Amino acid sequence: MVAHASFDLAEYPQAESAYARVLELTPQNDTKREAFVDNLAASIYKQGEQANAGQDYRAAANHFLRIKKVAPTAAKIVAAAEYDAGAALIRLEDWNAAAEVLESFRHTYPKHELVREATKQIALVYKQSGQVSRAASEYERIGR
Repeated sequence: MVAHASFDLAEYPQAESAYARVLELTPQNDTKREAFVDNLAASIYKQGEQANAGQDYRAAANHFLRIKKVAPTAAKIVAAAEYDAGAALIRLEDWNAAAEVLESFRHTYPKHELVREATKQIALVYKQSGQVSRAASEYERIGR
């Protein structure tokens, strides 16, 4: 109840803590466990969105990236979060970290609907960081 109520009230750090506690108490084979993991991931994702809205892109990227560690089975949320982390790192002009995150996204989710956008972002990152030949390779990939 506390976890759901906190989420509904947009108190995402409290929701995260409550969902983590619920998961500690939920047996691995419980049919509700997957939904709790997804809710935990969503509460962290919402914290990333709030940080993005407040232009705290480093915090946003950190929230988005930790979802993969905390709730790795929440596949849809993990994928979106990894892409969004790359976008936040681009806003920070942290070119190396952005390239690493976006390349990981593209490698891990080769059929995801955002792969083409990730490739465009990777090309931009390489161009901005002065890696012209790598940027050209990415632009060729986009063209194909």
